[in-house]
Amino acid sequence: MRHLIALLLLTVLAGAQQLDLEKMFEERNLGPVGELLAHGDYELVARIGEAAAEKGLKAPEWRIMRLKALAEMGRIGTALDETKTALVLFPGHFELLMLRHDFARILGRADITSQALKGLNEAAKAKPAKDRTALETVMLGRAALVLGADAQKVIAQYFKAAQGKDAKLEAAYLAEGHLALEKDDAKRAADVFRAGLKAHGEAADLRLGLAEAFRSSDREKAVENLTKALELNPHLHAAHLLRAELLIGGERFVEAEAALQQVLDLDEENSPAWALRAVVAHLFHADAKKFTAAREAALKRWDMNPAVDHIIGRCLSRAYRFAESAGHQRKALAFDPKYLPAKVQLCHDLLRLGEEDEAWKLASAIRTEDGYNTQAHNLGLLEKEMGGYVTKTFEDFILKMPKSDWPIYGTRALQLLREAKAVLAPKYGLELKRPVLVEFFGAQQDFAIRTFGALGGQGMLGVCFGTVVTMNSPGSLAHGRNNWESTLWHEFCHVITLSVTKNRMPRWLSEGISVYEERQRDPAWGMPMDATFREMVLDEETLTPVSQLSGAFMNAKTQDHLMFAYYESSQVVEYLLERHGREKFQGILRDLAAGKRINAAIADNTDDLDGIEKGFTKFIKGKALAFGAKADWEEPKPEDLNPFDEGSFASYLKEHPNNLPATRKYAQEMVRQKNWPEVLKMADALIRLLPEDFSAQGGHSLKVLALRELKRTDDETAVLRHIAENSSSAQSTFLRLIELDEPRQRWDEIKTNALRFMALNPFLATPQKALAKAAEALKDIPTAIAALERVLILDPGSAAQTHFKLAALLKETDATKAKRHLLDSLALAPRNREGLVMLREWR
Repeated sequence: MRHLIALLLLTVLAGAQQLDLEKMFEERNLGPVGELLAHGDYELVARIGEAAAEKGLKAPEWRIMRLKALAEMGRIGTALDETKTALVLFPGHFELLMLRHDFARILGRADITSQALKGLNEAAKAKPAKDRTALETVMLGRAALVLGADAQKVIAQYFKAAQGKDAKLEAAYLAEGHLALEKDDAKRAADVFRAGLKAHGEAADLRLGLAEAFRSSDREKAVENLTKALELNPHLHAAHLLRAELLIGGERFVEAEAALQQVLDLDEENSPAWALRAVVAHLFHADAKKFTAAREAALKRWDMNPAVDHIIGRCLSRAYRFAESAGHQRKALAFDPKYLPAKVQLCHDLLRLGEEDEAWKLASAIRTEDGYNTQAHNLGLLEKEMGGYVTKTFEDFILKMPKSDWPIYGTRALQLLREAKAVLAPKYGLELKRPVLVEFFGAQQDFAIRTFGALGGQGMLGVCFGTVVTMNSPGSLAHGRNNWESTLWHEFCHVITLSVTKNRMPRWLSEGISVYEERQRDPAWGMPMDATFREMVLDEETLTPVSQLSGAFMNAKTQDHLMFAYYESSQVVEYLLERHGREKFQGILRDLAAGKRINAAIADNTDDLDGIEKGFTKFIKGKALAFGAKADWEEPKPEDLNPFDEGSFASYLKEHPNNLPATRKYAQEMVRQKNWPEVLKMADALIRLLPEDFSAQGGHSLKVLALRELKRTDDETAVLRHIAENSSSAQSTFLRLIELDEPRQRWDEIKTNALRFMALNPFLATPQKALAKAAEALKDIPTAIAALERVLILDPGSAAQTHFKLAALLKETDATKAKRHLLDSLALAPRNREGLVMLREWR
């Protein structure tokens, strides 16, 4: 620090005192000045470099650091001119030549970029590989990439080689890491940047690279690394730009503008900053003049810069403005037909617009041009996989799914979609003028690639892009845990609301309406209040103000917080509809379609936002307090309960009969002891305290367990029915009811619960068989036939019996088909007497 302070003083006073700088600068202070550059003291570094040049100091690093500082301050033209002067003094200098190329590229000077690359090639020929420094090797690798060299070879022959020569060289890790990011290989990029941090030590650029690598997969890690980068260098342009883009994604536009201003204060012509400001003008201000002015400012340095429209489109695509994004990517490609980032983004936009044929062709072209691009490679694998899918085209819907899936749930999916359209389209005043594309994916990784462009997205069940919906198949890994029918209804509701608002609605409102409409379709669907949500509602730090709800999705700390964002959003929708009516609510959607911001649209159609906030807070807290209103939710103090003394629980409950935590703990202890009469008593106590809890941990489920153990089947059945009516994911409940109802021939109940089960997992044969039997008894022959046809696929071991049942059901209406099933049955079981009798009857 002493040397650094001395350096600062000497630099400031150099002109006045004519100090001998050469010894100070050359022998002692290259390192400290490099630290100044790394920490963003660009003006000072530029002045030091200028002083060094005036003194004729011999090390090229003085000029290189000055050039980098000038570039960060936006003085690109000056930096470009000074590279020419520097190269006269240091001819063939690898890094100076690459800097000259980079500055010329920013200004769109193709003539100079070509000259710089030519000079670098000549310099490389004059210096054998064994004599090159690690940094020179990195520069050659970067030049090779610009000239179209194979990326994997460049990594192996240049970047890895440079790391081998100098394991601490930051530039080697930055070059490899950024190459991986350019090729959409975020995992590799993260590994490289982490390796760089380990070898080189803390550096703002390496932390920023790591933030970029995590931006799509782990927002928390991305923000953590971005924060560290800005701590290391508060003036790092690229870090502020990334921060602004993340803020735009979270609809925190005022903060995004502030972050952009920090860049423009130092570099008033920064193209990416102006491109992002154009996005804010479009999405936040809805001001066409501001947008045009910002875009023109972004193109001031280079009027054919393809990155400008690519950045604008990329951000619009994240806001579900896919058609607009595609238009900007086409503008970028008009500037530079070889600009790969625009090609990749356009490919994704086309897929989300349902223009799959064009998207596949574009992905193929990208793979031909760039064999390393991960997204293009993944899309190639997806196209091959989807080539084996079945496509069912109707006037109103186009469904795509694995061939084996269609016979199991395809017809049901179409029925549900048509029901949703019939209910929701007129409700929101929409006439769909094109068929909606709905795609189901058998493998989660295929769903992720089609939906997000990369692997990931675990936990996501479906996504809507407007008139395109992607879904995990109910036969995927998530089967049985989630209700695919409610998910499909939810996603189709997005089709309606996104179309009504022209994709101009915030995420919270779109998700809130979809969850709300789930509950309208079936009270067991949607997201009911539960203990976790109750706690979050009553926690003032967790309950998000209506005006900030979009951030609740983007900044969710945990999965519980994300689920709560869905729940709270649906409650806001319910509140607005209950208090202000559907016409006012529709007015909000109309205003959004016209370009008005959400908070203004709400205020203009209902009440001022402050009134909405207060009214909603009272509304939702009232619901939270009503949930388990009789219960005492406070955890007993440790000294009040002895887990090793059963009597302490009984004594505590005698004094605190409404204490929910103690009741639950005592109930579980009774289960462990298999004291079923006492379990039953505690289950009733839990139901009294929390009757709304139909989860597997609730009193109703506990009561079922006790009644089953006590052999009280009729009582068990009654409680099971209550659970089934209130829970859409009670898979074991549905199966148990089928099991109990079949001997008593309760066909209506069996049919209902078989259908409920199939909404979770249509790939299990047992409920399909139950449905067929119940439907036949109820004279619903078409349903029975369809169920048995599914059983043929799902349970080939019982094919002989299933074919025979189908023959019997089809005998009166389709003799030809019936006979075919009968012959198939007899081929598998030639001694089946009933089958032989039926065959003789036909003869």
